[in-house]
Amino acid sequence: MNLDKYIFFALIILNLISDINCNYLKMTDEMEAPLKRYLLYSFSGKLLPQRKFVRSQNPKISVIIPMYNEEKNALKVIRTIQNQKLQDIEIVCVNDNSNDKTLEILETLKEEDPRITIITNKKNRGVIYNRIYGAIRSKGEYVTFIDADDGLCNEDILYKAYYKATEEYGENIDIIHYQTCGCLVDDKGNMDKFVIFNTFNPTTFNQIVRAPYIGDNYFQGRQDVTGSGFVFDKIYSRQLIIRAANYIGPDIWNQNLVYVDDLLLCFAAMKKANNIVSIGDIGYWHFFDKKTSVTVGVWETEENRLKYPKKSNKKINDFMIIMERILKLTEEEPQSGKFREFIIKLIGSDEYLPAIARSIHYEKYLYILEKEYLWKYNTVERKKQIKKFYKYLLNFELTPKERFAHLLKKNK
Repeated sequence: MNLDKYIFFALIILNLISDINCNYLKMTDEMEAPLKRYLLYSFSGKLLPQRKFVRSQNPKISVIIPMYNEEKNALKVIRTIQNQKLQDIEIVCVNDNSNDKTLEILETLKEEDPRITIITNKKNRGVIYNRIYGAIRSKGEYVTFIDADDGLCNEDILYKAYYKATEEYGENIDIIHYQTCGCLVDDKGNMDKFVIFNTFNPTTFNQIVRAPYIGDNYFQGRQDVTGSGFVFDKIYSRQLIIRAANYIGPDIWNQNLVYVDDLLLCFAAMKKANNIVSIGDIGYWHFFDKKTSVTVGVWETEENRLKYPKKSNKKINDFMIIMERILKLTEEEPQSGKFREFIIKLIGSDEYLPAIARSIHYEKYLYILEKEYLWKYNTVERKKQIKKFYKYLLNFELTPKERFAHLLKKNK
């Protein structure tokens, strides 16, 4: 489960609470019933009738699925794609050097469905690499990304998104965004009540937003104009993802980044898109582990940080790399102040700042904050926020053991 999902789920809940005057969509029983039927049918391994698996040389959409040790999820997620009304698609499974039965399951599925393309990495490359490399290798006019433990929940969503992108608006649209739903799932696979977890205002649906307004307003307010920070709730023109990958730089997406990768790729796509349209249809279902608290799970609990120090440091390191690149890319863009502010605030949680203070990246983060404080387009309020984080880190009380660890690090 990617960390960025927890981050945005928490932010969305906070937005819903803090902005109660907005007319947000709410999941009703009538809306939920067909979505749940589609999921349960697909997750049981069944195929809807009259599905024809014919490989196309120029598919309308390529569905990219990064997979690492997903033997429990591979069949389920692929069934949600095979059961789509739109059959002129390609299913690109990027097997990231799995050491379980993932590849075996994929090869079996490919025997029944020639639209499946399997890419197997010789070493573990990370999620963002798999997404970008899968898109580069794909043949589709459009691409979409699905996490292996999630799925599509609406039989019509790819069909609707594609034809809206290519026909309805009289011009080709770079990004069509659709709604995401999710629910808590227990150990036995029982699903709780579904929720729509984004904050799109229905009054902005089906309106074309064009550059440069897309990038300039990314992550402002309720996110009701440009789209959320999820990478998986959209279809993108394949050429847009290639432009976004070049904008990010292969030196970054080749670094085996695993955590918060959605933020970087979605940011780059928004910056390079010519236009975007949000539609009201619910199409993507996100698995949310019932064991993980929405708030505490945003970063690392104290227990998990001590139990899995390498994983904790990896999460912080990945975010450092992504944060530095985004700040560098927007260095000469005064209009990007809101997004840069979002990046700084993102790590201001009670879970994350203490984790930084105890991590091997402590001094590096202080350096980033110092540099960001001096950004020439800063506002007074933003400087106050940065100074607050900086002061917190300087005054954070470490245990004797943690202070000793920092001392050893400095003397290396």
